[in-house]
Amino acid sequence: MSSILHSQFLVHWTGGGKGDFHQSHGPLNDGIRSQYVDRLADDLQSGFYMNRGKEKIWGVNNENITSRIARVCFTEIKLSMVRRHANLYGSLGIGVTRDYVLERYGGPVFYVQNGKKSNVVENFHKISSFLVGKPIEGEFATLMGYVKNMSKKDHKKLIYYDEMEWRVVHLRRLDGRYVTPQDPSRLIYRLKLEPADVKVIVFPDLKTKRMALRRPAIRSRVVSPICVTLDDCDNF
Repeated sequence: MSSILHSQFLVHWTGGGKGDFHQSHGPLNDGIRSQYVDRLADDLQSGFYMNRGKEKIWGVNNENITSRIARVCFTEIKLSMVRRHANLYGSLGIGVTRDYVLERYGGPVFYVQNGKKSNVVENFHKISSFLVGKPIEGEFATLMGYVKNMSKKDHKKLIYYDEMEWRVVHLRRLDGRYVTPQDPSRLIYRLKLEPADVKVIVFPDLKTKRMALRRPAIRSRVVSPICVTLDDCDNF
């Protein structure tokens, strides 16, 4: 049953999202394609960039929580369903196995309501406020790094719940073996990615794929992944 419900790959999507280079998700041009190729080369060489948490999640009595801990996000949805997800977060997907994430202490996020009926968020806020300045404050911040809103604030449509998101959050025990501290003062870390770790690469289109595979720095770090385009995914 699990093989039917769950994908065997967890895919990290990049290039879109707030502040990244591909915002409109309109027709691709060679400039955007080149940036996707640069991003792929950088991730293959240096590892996944661990973004600081930014989303604010709201609860009862207008309380809210935010976890700034660095993390890498993956989606478990099957490739045939990724078109909408790519439009939100970028059209380049790099897929690893579930074991890759589990080995790095990652796991599925804890989905919560976002808004005036989120009793869970209200209680998280109370505990977080109580722990400010206490020795265990950092551990609780790590726990909150796995909390994910299912929707925009007070919206009924659960647009984020369908993503089946997993995360690897930054832990000091990962530094060295699995994580490279790039700029700890700014909470910038890279989750290491060896050539054998990469099982799937989803390109925005065929031209981007060809541009990428012509680049020696990419070919040297691509062992034997499945290389497809978003159009290919529509037929999975």
